[in-house]
Amino acid sequence: MPKSILKSLLFLAVFLTANFSFSQKWEVGGMLGASNYNGDLAREIVLKESHLAGGAFFRYNLGKYFSLKPTIQVGTISASDKNFKENKYRNLSFKSNIAEVAAMMEYNFKPFGAQVRTESFTPYIELGVALFHFNPKVKYNGDWFELHAMHTEGQSAKQMYKLNQVSIPFGMGLKWSVNNNLSVGFEFVYRKTFTDYLDDVSKTYPDLPEQAKKYGSLSASLSDRSAEVTADGKPLSTVGDMRGDPGLKDWYVFSMFSFAYRFTPIICWPNKPSTVWDY
Repeated sequence: MPKSILKSLLFLAVFLTANFSFSQKWEVGGMLGASNYNGDLAREIVLKESHLAGGAFFRYNLGKYFSLKPTIQVGTISASDKNFKENKYRNLSFKSNIAEVAAMMEYNFKPFGAQVRTESFTPYIELGVALFHFNPKVKYNGDWFELHAMHTEGQSAKQMYKLNQVSIPFGMGLKWSVNNNLSVGFEFVYRKTFTDYLDDVSKTYPDLPEQAKKYGSLSASLSDRSAEVTADGKPLSTVGDMRGDPGLKDWYVFSMFSFAYRFTPIICWPNKPSTVWDY
Protein backbone atom coordinates (compact mmCIF):
# COMPACT_ATOMS: atom_id res chain seq x y z
CA MET A 1 0.00 0.00 0.00
CA PRO A 2 1.46 3.43 -0.94
CA LYS A 3 2.58 5.72 1.90
CA SER A 4 0.09 8.47 0.93
CA ILE A 5 -2.89 6.16 1.42
CA LEU A 6 -1.43 4.68 4.62
CA LYS A 7 -0.99 8.17 6.11
CA SER A 8 -4.59 9.03 5.16
CA LEU A 9 -5.85 5.91 6.90
CA LEU A 10 -3.91 6.65 10.10
CA PHE A 11 -5.09 10.28 10.20
CA LEU A 12 -8.68 9.20 9.62
CA ALA A 13 -8.56 6.60 12.38
CA VAL A 14 -7.00 8.97 14.94
CA PHE A 15 -9.39 11.83 14.12
CA LEU A 16 -12.53 9.76 14.27
CA THR A 17 -11.54 7.83 17.39
CA ALA A 18 -10.78 11.09 19.18
CA ASN A 19 -14.30 12.32 18.45
CA PHE A 20 -16.23 9.31 19.74
CA SER A 21 -16.47 10.77 23.27
CA PHE A 22 -18.10 13.95 21.96
CA SER A 23 -20.99 12.37 20.09
CA GLN A 24 -23.63 9.67 20.33
CA LYS A 25 -24.28 9.58 16.58
CA TRP A 26 -21.31 7.47 15.52
CA GLU A 27 -21.22 3.94 14.17
CA VAL A 28 -18.22 1.76 13.39
CA GLY A 29 -18.44 -1.25 11.12
CA GLY A 30 -16.88 -3.76 8.79
CA MET A 31 -17.62 -5.01 5.28
CA LEU A 32 -17.00 -8.28 3.43
CA GLY A 33 -17.92 -9.14 -0.13
CA ALA A 34 -16.60 -9.18 -3.69
CA SER A 35 -14.77 -6.86 -6.09
CA ASN A 36 -15.14 -6.81 -9.89
CA TYR A 37 -13.92 -4.95 -12.97
CA ASN A 38 -15.52 -3.50 -16.11
CA GLY A 39 -13.43 -2.17 -18.99
CA ASP A 40 -11.61 -2.98 -22.23
CA LEU A 41 -11.05 -6.63 -21.25
CA ALA A 42 -14.60 -7.12 -19.93
CA ARG A 43 -17.44 -4.97 -21.28
CA GLU A 44 -19.67 -6.66 -18.70
CA ILE A 45 -18.98 -8.05 -15.23
CA VAL A 46 -17.69 -11.63 -15.34
CA LEU A 47 -18.76 -13.47 -12.18
CA LYS A 48 -15.89 -15.95 -12.27
CA GLU A 49 -13.48 -13.00 -12.12
CA SER A 50 -14.95 -11.96 -8.74
CA HIS A 51 -12.51 -11.68 -5.84
CA LEU A 52 -12.81 -11.44 -2.06
CA ALA A 53 -12.96 -7.84 -0.79
CA GLY A 54 -13.20 -6.26 2.64
CA GLY A 55 -13.21 -2.96 4.44
CA ALA A 56 -14.08 -0.86 7.46
CA PHE A 57 -16.07 2.33 7.93
CA PHE A 58 -17.25 4.98 10.34
CA ARG A 59 -20.73 6.43 9.97
CA TYR A 60 -21.82 9.79 11.40
CA ASN A 61 -25.60 10.13 11.41
CA LEU A 62 -26.53 13.72 10.61
CA GLY A 63 -30.18 12.88 11.15
CA LYS A 64 -32.73 10.23 10.28
CA TYR A 65 -32.10 10.50 6.55
CA PHE A 66 -28.49 11.58 5.94
CA SER A 67 -25.17 10.08 7.07
CA LEU A 68 -21.50 10.74 6.38
CA LYS A 69 -19.46 7.55 5.92
CA PRO A 70 -15.65 7.53 5.60
CA THR A 71 -14.53 4.11 4.35
CA ILE A 72 -11.42 2.00 3.78
CA GLN A 73 -11.75 -0.87 1.28
CA VAL A 74 -9.41 -3.34 -0.37
CA GLY A 75 -10.03 -5.88 -3.11
CA THR A 76 -8.72 -7.39 -6.32
CA ILE A 77 -9.84 -7.02 -9.94
CA SER A 78 -8.94 -9.14 -12.95
CA ALA A 79 -9.97 -9.95 -16.52
CA SER A 80 -8.92 -12.08 -19.47
CA ASP A 81 -9.71 -12.04 -23.19
CA LYS A 82 -10.20 -15.80 -22.88
CA ASN A 83 -13.62 -15.05 -21.36
CA PHE A 84 -14.89 -13.61 -24.66
CA LYS A 85 -14.74 -15.41 -28.03
CA GLU A 86 -14.48 -12.15 -29.97
CA ASN A 87 -11.29 -11.22 -28.08
CA LYS A 88 -9.63 -14.64 -28.31
CA TYR A 89 -6.77 -13.54 -30.56
CA ARG A 90 -5.95 -10.38 -28.65
CA ASN A 91 -5.19 -12.69 -25.71
CA LEU A 92 -4.54 -10.01 -23.07
CA SER A 93 -5.17 -10.34 -19.33
CA PHE A 94 -4.39 -8.63 -16.04
CA LYS A 95 -4.84 -8.73 -12.27
CA SER A 96 -4.56 -5.84 -9.81
CA ASN A 97 -5.06 -5.18 -6.12
CA ILE A 98 -7.17 -2.13 -5.25
CA ALA A 99 -6.71 -0.08 -2.05
CA GLU A 100 -9.22 2.72 -1.54
CA VAL A 101 -10.01 5.52 0.92
CA ALA A 102 -13.39 7.21 0.36
CA ALA A 103 -15.76 9.78 1.84
CA MET A 104 -19.41 8.83 1.23
CA MET A 105 -22.78 10.50 1.81
CA GLU A 106 -25.77 8.22 2.40
CA TYR A 107 -29.45 9.10 1.96
CA ASN A 108 -32.02 6.82 3.64
CA PHE A 109 -35.42 6.54 1.91
CA LYS A 110 -37.04 5.91 5.31
CA PRO A 111 -36.29 7.58 8.68
CA PHE A 112 -33.73 5.16 10.06
CA GLY A 113 -32.23 4.91 13.54
CA ALA A 114 -32.72 3.68 17.09
CA GLN A 115 -35.45 5.94 18.39
CA VAL A 116 -39.18 6.54 18.37
CA ARG A 117 -40.64 7.24 14.91
CA THR A 118 -37.79 5.62 13.02
CA GLU A 119 -37.82 2.47 10.90
CA SER A 120 -35.86 -0.75 11.43
CA PHE A 121 -35.31 -1.16 7.66
CA THR A 122 -34.52 1.20 4.79
CA PRO A 123 -33.12 1.21 1.27
CA TYR A 124 -30.52 3.93 0.68
CA ILE A 125 -28.39 5.50 -2.02
CA GLU A 126 -24.86 6.83 -1.64
CA LEU A 127 -22.41 9.06 -3.46
CA GLY A 128 -18.86 10.12 -2.67
CA VAL A 129 -15.28 10.65 -3.75
CA ALA A 130 -12.38 8.21 -3.38
CA LEU A 131 -8.61 7.97 -3.70
CA PHE A 132 -7.41 4.55 -4.84
CA HIS A 133 -4.19 2.74 -5.73
CA PHE A 134 -3.87 0.02 -8.36
CA ASN A 135 -1.00 -1.79 -10.11
CA PRO A 136 -1.91 -4.12 -13.02
CA LYS A 137 0.14 -7.31 -13.32
CA VAL A 138 0.17 -10.28 -15.67
CA LYS A 139 1.30 -13.88 -15.39
CA TYR A 140 3.67 -14.80 -18.22
CA ASN A 141 5.62 -18.06 -18.51
CA GLY A 142 4.86 -18.82 -14.87
CA ASP A 143 6.01 -15.46 -13.43
CA TRP A 144 4.14 -12.26 -12.53
CA PHE A 145 5.21 -8.94 -14.07
CA GLU A 146 4.12 -5.36 -13.34
CA LEU A 147 2.69 -4.01 -16.59
CA HIS A 148 3.23 -0.37 -15.65
CA ALA A 149 6.99 -0.92 -15.98
CA MET A 150 6.63 -2.49 -19.45
CA HIS A 151 5.36 0.56 -21.41
CA THR A 152 3.15 -1.85 -23.36
CA GLU A 153 1.70 0.82 -25.66
CA GLY A 154 5.05 2.46 -26.29
CA GLN A 155 4.50 5.32 -23.82
CA SER A 156 7.45 7.37 -22.65
CA ALA A 157 8.04 7.77 -18.91
CA LYS A 158 6.22 11.13 -18.99
CA GLN A 159 3.22 9.61 -20.78
CA MET A 160 2.74 6.71 -18.34
CA TYR A 161 -0.48 6.54 -16.36
CA LYS A 162 -0.47 7.21 -12.61
CA LEU A 163 -1.06 4.36 -10.18
CA ASN A 164 -2.85 6.63 -7.68
CA GLN A 165 -6.16 7.90 -9.03
CA VAL A 166 -9.47 9.49 -8.03
CA SER A 167 -12.84 7.79 -8.52
CA ILE A 168 -16.49 8.67 -7.95
CA PRO A 169 -18.30 5.90 -6.03
CA PHE A 170 -22.10 5.71 -6.32
CA GLY A 171 -24.60 3.00 -5.61
CA MET A 172 -27.40 1.71 -3.43
CA GLY A 173 -27.99 -0.59 -0.49
CA LEU A 174 -30.27 -1.91 2.22
CA LYS A 175 -29.94 -1.57 6.03
CA TRP A 176 -31.63 -3.43 8.90
CA SER A 177 -31.55 -2.61 12.61
CA VAL A 178 -31.09 -5.78 14.63
CA ASN A 179 -31.36 -3.81 17.90
CA ASN A 180 -30.48 -0.35 19.24
CA ASN A 181 -26.78 -0.95 18.75
CA LEU A 182 -26.39 -3.39 15.86
CA SER A 183 -27.30 -3.02 12.19
CA VAL A 184 -26.55 -5.12 9.12
CA GLY A 185 -26.75 -4.34 5.44
CA PHE A 186 -25.78 -4.96 1.83
CA GLU A 187 -24.62 -2.47 -0.80
CA PHE A 188 -23.59 -2.47 -4.45
CA VAL A 189 -21.35 0.49 -5.34
CA TYR A 190 -19.76 1.27 -8.72
CA ARG A 191 -16.61 3.38 -9.02
CA LYS A 192 -16.35 5.71 -12.01
CA THR A 193 -12.66 6.24 -12.67
CA PHE A 194 -10.89 8.79 -14.84
CA THR A 195 -8.31 6.35 -16.19
CA ASP A 196 -8.48 3.78 -18.98
CA TYR A 197 -5.51 1.83 -17.60
CA LEU A 198 -6.83 -0.28 -14.72
CA ASP A 199 -6.14 -3.14 -17.15
CA ASP A 200 -3.06 -1.57 -18.83
CA VAL A 201 -5.04 -1.49 -22.11
CA SER A 202 -6.28 1.69 -23.77
CA LYS A 203 -5.01 2.85 -27.16
CA THR A 204 -2.91 1.29 -29.95
CA TYR A 205 -0.20 -1.31 -30.51
CA PRO A 206 3.38 0.01 -30.72
CA ASP A 207 6.01 -0.91 -33.30
CA LEU A 208 7.07 -4.25 -31.79
CA PRO A 209 10.68 -4.34 -33.12
CA GLU A 210 11.19 -0.76 -31.90
CA GLN A 211 9.51 -1.69 -28.61
CA ALA A 212 11.96 -4.56 -28.13
CA LYS A 213 14.93 -2.26 -28.77
CA LYS A 214 13.68 0.46 -26.45
CA TYR A 215 12.17 -1.48 -23.55
CA GLY A 216 13.31 -5.07 -24.08
CA SER A 217 11.94 -8.23 -25.67
CA LEU A 218 9.67 -8.94 -22.68
CA SER A 219 7.94 -5.60 -23.15
CA ALA A 220 7.29 -6.40 -26.83
CA SER A 221 5.96 -9.86 -25.94
CA LEU A 222 3.55 -8.45 -23.35
CA SER A 223 2.40 -5.67 -25.70
CA ASP A 224 0.97 -8.16 -28.20
CA ARG A 225 0.27 -11.67 -26.89
CA SER A 226 -1.57 -12.89 -30.00
CA ALA A 227 1.49 -14.96 -31.01
CA GLU A 228 0.64 -17.35 -28.17
CA VAL A 229 -2.65 -18.37 -29.83
CA THR A 230 -1.99 -18.03 -33.58
CA ALA A 231 -1.29 -21.12 -35.66
CA ASP A 232 2.06 -19.82 -36.95
CA GLY A 233 3.18 -18.32 -33.61
CA LYS A 234 3.48 -14.82 -35.06
CA PRO A 235 1.88 -11.64 -33.60
CA LEU A 236 -1.12 -10.26 -35.48
CA SER A 237 -0.81 -6.54 -34.79
CA THR A 238 0.66 -3.83 -36.94
CA VAL A 239 1.68 -0.37 -35.75
CA GLY A 240 -1.35 1.74 -34.86
CA ASP A 241 -3.89 -1.09 -34.64
CA MET A 242 -6.44 -0.57 -31.88
CA ARG A 243 -5.46 -2.36 -28.66
CA GLY A 244 -8.31 -0.91 -26.58
CA ASP A 245 -10.94 1.83 -26.65
CA PRO A 246 -9.62 5.13 -25.20
CA GLY A 247 -13.13 6.60 -25.32
CA LEU A 248 -14.37 4.33 -22.51
CA LYS A 249 -12.88 4.63 -19.02
CA ASP A 250 -12.50 1.62 -16.72
CA TRP A 251 -14.70 0.87 -13.71
CA TYR A 252 -14.50 -1.24 -10.60
CA VAL A 253 -17.23 -2.26 -8.18
CA PHE A 254 -17.56 -3.50 -4.59
CA SER A 255 -20.55 -5.66 -3.58
CA MET A 256 -20.44 -5.79 0.21
CA PHE A 257 -22.28 -7.16 3.22
CA SER A 258 -21.86 -4.90 6.26
CA PHE A 259 -22.35 -4.87 10.00
CA ALA A 260 -22.19 -1.79 12.24
CA TYR A 261 -22.16 -1.00 15.95
CA ARG A 262 -23.91 2.20 17.09
CA PHE A 263 -22.40 4.18 19.97
CA THR A 264 -25.48 5.11 22.02
CA PRO A 265 -25.42 7.17 25.24
CA ILE A 266 -24.53 5.47 28.51
CA ILE A 267 -27.31 6.33 30.99
CA CYS A 268 -26.42 5.81 34.65
CA TRP A 269 -28.89 4.71 37.35
CA PRO A 270 -31.16 6.12 38.72
CA ASN A 271 -31.81 8.05 35.51
CA LYS A 272 -34.51 6.39 33.46
CA PRO A 273 -33.35 5.38 29.94
CA SER A 274 -34.90 7.42 27.20
CA THR A 275 -34.77 7.33 23.44
CA VAL A 276 -31.49 7.97 21.69
CA TRP A 277 -30.60 9.84 18.51
CA ASP A 278 -33.47 12.26 19.29
CA TYR A 279 -32.43 15.01 16.93
